[in-house]
Amino acid sequence: MLRHDEPIDPMAAAEIRVLSDDDSGAVARASRSWANALPAWLDLAHEGSSVFLLAVVDGSPLGVAELRPGRIAEIRNVGVLPPARGRGIGTDLMHAAEKRCAPATAVRLRVGLDNPGARRLYERLGYAGTGELQTTTYEFRDADGHLRSATETDEWMEKRLAGLL
Repeated sequence: MLRHDEPIDPMAAAEIRVLSDDDSGAVARASRSWANALPAWLDLAHEGSSVFLLAVVDGSPLGVAELRPGRIAEIRNVGVLPPARGRGIGTDLMHAAEKRCAPATAVRLRVGLDNPGARRLYERLGYAGTGELQTTTYEFRDADGHLRSATETDEWMEKRLAGLL
């Protein structure tokens, strides 16, 4: 498994695939936060309410994205491990998610007001802010397994898909 200090082959292309139960061990080893979220991800996938896409390079999971289908689809929980950022993996995950959106007419996502890097990616991919803000308080387990709470404010962004279908 990739460690945060391990170099990544910059020429290796990411394989984007649907997360399966068989990926559980590798995903859990790749990131503690992913390990903590994995049971909920698999539950959502098994009940059919979400599809989780996994970006894999040389057998190591490096990125994940959640797609909730619908007339207006929603992309959630996009994340790329720090040593793999800047290689186009987030872009590859977004394109793969958008391709799976059919027959949706649009796709929405939320981006944290404190996450300008992600916002730049989404804008480059054609998403536009709606001005609609949402503040959410939630609990999560930190890297040491301690239960924490956080509050974040996100803006909804949207992209029309008519041209892609």
